[in-house]
Amino acid sequence: MNGIIDLNEIGNSSCHKKCNKEKRRITTTDDLCNQTVSELDGLPVRCVGEWAREKIYHLIQYFGIFSTGMKYKWDGKINYIEICSGPGRCIRRDNGIEFNGTSLCVIEHPAIKHLRKALFFDYNSAVVDSLNKRISAKGITNAKAIWGDYHDPKAICKQIRNEIGDSGLNLVFIDPTDCSLPFNFIRELKSNFKNIDLIINIALGTDFNRNIKQAVQNPDKHVDCVIKYTQFVDNPNYLYSDTIKELVERNDSTGLRLHLRTEYEKSLKSIGYKFFDYKHIRNFYDLIFASSHEKGIEFWKKANKNQPDGQRTLSF
Repeated sequence: MNGIIDLNEIGNSSCHKKCNKEKRRITTTDDLCNQTVSELDGLPVRCVGEWAREKIYHLIQYFGIFSTGMKYKWDGKINYIEICSGPGRCIRRDNGIEFNGTSLCVIEHPAIKHLRKALFFDYNSAVVDSLNKRISAKGITNAKAIWGDYHDPKAICKQIRNEIGDSGLNLVFIDPTDCSLPFNFIRELKSNFKNIDLIINIALGTDFNRNIKQAVQNPDKHVDCVIKYTQFVDNPNYLYSDTIKELVERNDSTGLRLHLRTEYEKSLKSIGYKFFDYKHIRNFYDLIFASSHEKGIEFWKKANKNQPDGQRTLSF
């Protein structure tokens, strides 16, 4: 541990604070607040829960060790790719404190100098524009935000290839707010870029927990959820297994979440991943780490020896 990254937290006086789900339907668009902008730069902020800092901690711990540990390998072709990047600044809905999101934390991290490229994808044009302005303001020349929809994996892979080619080592962080990212996206990434470590945010405690029981018990009324979850785990029969039906009947939310994560790991194994770990973030989501190489899991475990301490700064 040889440095500190500051989340640059400040209070935002224009935040309404404590917006519930119904109010957020009015005050946000794709989780971007439409009534509040950053106190630092006047650009959009993403409305998040207070647990978001834990996700940032685990990602940045790994990013620092990964980038520094690999800097003399792969002929300098080390890249970071983030899917669903956000605009770079977040705001806590409970207390109005704004802070750097994952993308801006990566951009400001000293280890970014070891990267060939840092690429940030989001399907919201306002997000992409805001993040590019923040990247430019920092004077970072090896980072770029790009518009991309994960439902079109071939297009995103083409954009990545145009930026970094098809060789090198890549760390990919995938951070959707629900379980709508189809597994085919990950398969396409892996088939195009062989050397990829993955950190994936799985919304087990929010999207999945709220909707899985209805999808299993009344599939005809919840067709969108059925399609979403079967594509997410890459198994068309996922919702129809005796195991998941039994878990639903018992109202076993913990068992259902474990079942999904296990099924997801099976799909990752089918495309060549061998090493896995995860971090449980409160009751909201899991971060799954997957690597094809033993060194990846070694770095991950080293990065996560310590837990977030709730202080203003995070060490790396």
